[in-house]
Amino acid sequence: MARSNTRTLVALATVGTLVLGTYKLGSALLGDDSLSAQRLANQVWIERLPKDDRDMINHLVLVEDGRERFGAFGKSSQWRHFVEIFRWSREDDRLTLLLPQERKRLDLGVRVWDCEGEAPAPFQLCLELSNKSRKVLYYSRHDWTLDSLPEHPELTKVLDAPAPVPAVEQVDADAFVVVDDFAE
Repeated sequence: MARSNTRTLVALATVGTLVLGTYKLGSALLGDDSLSAQRLANQVWIERLPKDDRDMINHLVLVEDGRERFGAFGKSSQWRHFVEIFRWSREDDRLTLLLPQERKRLDLGVRVWDCEGEAPAPFQLCLELSNKSRKVLYYSRHDWTLDSLPEHPELTKVLDAPAPVPAVEQVDADAFVVVDDFAE
């Protein structure tokens, strides 16, 4: 169980790293004071630890490099990833996400705080995003930054030697549902 949680976190870290790389190639955004986003940006945020390798969890990464801001949120398991790339800006307790694919803008309230002891273990940081109708809570750890996450000891072991995916012959085929169509 801990190994599958670690694998999911590695997958999320990989998404964060890909976002950072893509961001470097993207265009610059107008930014605000980088100190105001210190805890929010360059941090990997998840809604909870996954229960197993197929448990889909929400995640969020906001990348800030100088005045440039880019991010990704999505829902992922070890086996499936849905990711939306966006641009963002922050002013005080307001976060604006620009979603280019759908040409939508999200204006959100944002609050980040140190919540160790208040949050479920092993989390230390809390992020609350809100609008008029709902609030969403994400969690992180102090060491889950984009710069340090690949060096996290338990994650490095998994990154260096990922477990192979079993061959079809080794999987219990009766546990799967037979379908005739392909997703487009």
